[in-house]
Amino acid sequence: MKAADSMPPELEAKFGLFLAGIDNAPAVFESNFIRILGEELTSRDVVSSRVVANQGSYLLVGEFSETPTDSIHLSWRIVAADGVVIGLFDQVGATDEANLAKLAQDAANRIAMLMKAADPPRAKSRTFTFPTVVLHPVDGAPGDGRISLTSAMRAALGRRSIRVLDDSHDGALVVLGSVKTSIRGDGQLVEVHWSVINEVGRELGSVTQSNVVPVGMLDGSWGEIAHAVADGGADGVIVLLREAHRSRSSVRLD
Repeated sequence: MKAADSMPPELEAKFGLFLAGIDNAPAVFESNFIRILGEELTSRDVVSSRVVANQGSYLLVGEFSETPTDSIHLSWRIVAADGVVIGLFDQVGATDEANLAKLAQDAANRIAMLMKAADPPRAKSRTFTFPTVVLHPVDGAPGDGRISLTSAMRAALGRRSIRVLDDSHDGALVVLGSVKTSIRGDGQLVEVHWSVINEVGRELGSVTQSNVVPVGMLDGSWGEIAHAVADGGADGVIVLLREAHRSRSSVRLD
């Protein structure tokens, strides 16, 4: 389930902060934390969204891990539209409800300070147009995954202000998706792989998602699972597209 969207209506007129989620975090923890964080950011006049990004949005990416003392460790980075990291910070705490709220409040304070420290005129110069991408049908997906997962990824990229084409186009990058399944003792391992390919056929980067589901669960309709997978994959694709833009800009400067 997605966290509640804390985006005020004027997001499109501002850069805003896209909440890309927390890698490796349990789903319930991630949903609750992002929901509270969005509310705390709004109270600090930071425009944020879990659903929509514009072309100048900053990107907030978190990573979850557990410590030997049964605490959790959260690593955060804020990335500008051109791929430049403008802020890094870490948090350590417990996972109970009271500490969850404290962690979210602390994160919101630090994010607000880091974003206010960013020079607004420079931020405007960072705005760029996301490259157009061509999305090919997902390969290897069981059930209706070829259609439903492709459609869900198209929608997820569109919500992130990325123009998606069906056919090849000069200068467009290609997004390829593939699914591999294997039977394990505890169910069926599903691995979804997304790659971004440039105009000469070179892979610029990839994102892999994996989960164990009951055997045969995806042999029919993927339903909401397709949208959940696509949303997670699109967050990774956004990072790859920004890195591609930064690399292209660096080559032109050289």
